[in-house]
Order: sequence, then structure tokens, then C-alpha cells
Amino acid sequence: MKFRLTWIIAISNIVLSDAFTLFATQPGKNLAKARQSRTSSSQRKSSLSAEKSSGDKSIMDFRPSLLSLRGGDASTSPLISKNLFREMLAELFGTFLIVFIGTGAVSSAIFTDSLIGLFQIAAVWIIAVTIAICTTASISGAHLNPAISIAFAMIRPSKSFNWKKVLPYSVSQVLGAILGGWLNLGLYGGTIAAFEAKNGIIRGAASGIQSAKCFGEYFAAPVTTMTAFLAESVGTAILAFAIFALTNPKNDAVKDGFVPPLIGLTVGGLICVLAPLTQAGFNPARDFGPRIVAWFAGWKTVAFRSSWLYIVAPIVGAVVGATLADRVLYADSAVEI
Repeated sequence: MKFRLTWIIAISNIVLSDAFTLFATQPGKNLAKARQSRTSSSQRKSSLSAEKSSGDKSIMDFRPSLLSLRGGDASTSPLISKNLFREMLAELFGTFLIVFIGTGAVSSAIFTDSLIGLFQIAAVWIIAVTIAICTTASISGAHLNPAISIAFAMIRPSKSFNWKKVLPYSVSQVLGAILGGWLNLGLYGGTIAAFEAKNGIIRGAASGIQSAKCFGEYFAAPVTTMTAFLAESVGTAILAFAIFALTNPKNDAVKDGFVPPLIGLTVGGLICVLAPLTQAGFNPARDFGPRIVAWFAGWKTVAFRSSWLYIVAPIVGAVVGATLADRVLYADSAVEI
């Protein structure tokens, strides 16, 4: 299973590398030069027939379109711009940091008893979120969450971010979450296996949730599906409200340097309140990426149990929270004196 997972990670890296090469080296540049050379050579040949000249013209008419598709024509824009690719890398790295450090804290608590109590786990998540935002915000805005990206595109669209970037951002966030979960599995794999053997846990069976919860989030009775959906929606709404309120241009009460730790503290507070119910996901990428790792590692159907809830509920909550911040609270902040 680990071998197949390693292949997936390797293929992902190759795809990213190819994408970087696509726009960084201008792959069509040499083709364009070759085209000009062939054109000059054809002009020096006076013995070409009219039919051949017509054929050459049709070929020349087609070639710019081909170069345009490949991003090699100097007169056209590449498929993925340098700025967008850099933003995608920032989202990948930031989400990786959150997932690796955060799920690592959960693994440490469950399998080694190194962290005791929910507050200690929440404190590690606060650190992870703060570091991830501080290291990537100036590049991509540090969304690090598909639900937040969708909320920005819907509630606060701009030239720097709109619906066109939602899919690239989301893909990067999920890839970062996969890498974070995979590294966590690589480090704690032996410890997890020992924990399962000691407690009679079988991966793929119902008991597998006890070890799978270090990757994705789960809820169990007496928590119902409706309660879990409400908890994830409300938690993400509060998180999105804090993010949009703290970053609103009309909010001059908070300096930029305080925003990352305040968002981190928001996540930590929500974990303390809602994690006993749903493990406090609030992020489709953070939940779904590690679930993919868990599936390949042997948890199978257990890995994706109720995964839809941890995707849909955060999206709904993020849109509601962003709307309350930008369209209600800061809709008209002008104060008449």
C-alpha cells in the first residue's frame, strides 16, 4: 500500500514539475525560432510551385494556434502564469504545514500519549495555522482551505482572486494535505500498527476508526448526522467570519501582524469546543487529503465514512460567515459624527 501511495506522490511531483517547466522555460520559444528559420529558407527558394506555396501557407496558419495552446507563442499568455503557479505552491506548502503539524499532534496524542488533553492538541493547531499563514499570506493570501477560497470568490471577488483561481487553489490545497498526511503516516506508521495490534483494531472494519481518526475526522453516537453537520457549519462560519472581519479593509482596529495569530487562536478555540463532537474539521482539504492516504494505507471504506459532511458543511458555513462579515457587519461602516 505504501508503495502505491509513493507512486501517487511521485506522479503528483512530476505533474507539478512539468507545469513549472511549461511556463518557466517558455517551451515554444525554440519552436518559434525554428519556424522563422524555415520561413526565411522558404523565401530563398524561387522554384516552389504555387500548390506547394499554398500548402506551406496553410501549415504556417496552423502552427501559431498550436504554439498558443502550448504556451510558447510570445504573443499569447501561458496556460499557467508564473504568479498563479507561485500562489499554488504557497497554498500547497501552507496546507501541508497545517495538516502535517496538526495531524501529527493528533497522532502523538492518540498513539504515544505525549499530548494530554484537548487543549494541548489545540495549542499545536494554533501554532500550525499561524506559521502556515505567516509564511504564505504575502504570496497567495493564505486561504489554505477550499471553503475559504470559495467564500472569497463569492463574497469578496477581486482582480487578484476570483472564480478562475478556486480550482487551482483547491487542487493545491488537497495535494498539500495529501503530502502532510502521507508524511505523518511515514513517521507514525510503525507506532500506529503497534497501537492497533495492542487494542485489537482491524483496519477497514468498524474498529478501524480508532486509528483512522488521526487522518480524517469522524463523529460517533450519540452525535447524529444533523448535529455533526450543524457543528461543522457553525464552526466554519465562525472561522470565516473572523477571517473576513480581520482582513476587511474597513477594519482598522487590527494591524496586519496580529491577523495570523488571531486566526490561529480562533481555530484553537473552536477545536476546544467542537472537537469532542466532530473532531473539528472546518476544512475540506485538511479532511479529504489525509483520508486518501488512509484509504491507500489499508483503512479502505472506513477512510471515507461521512466524508461528504466534512466537505459540504464547511463550504456552507464559510459562505455564511463571510457574508455576515462583509455584507452585514461591514456593509456600511461609515460613522457620522
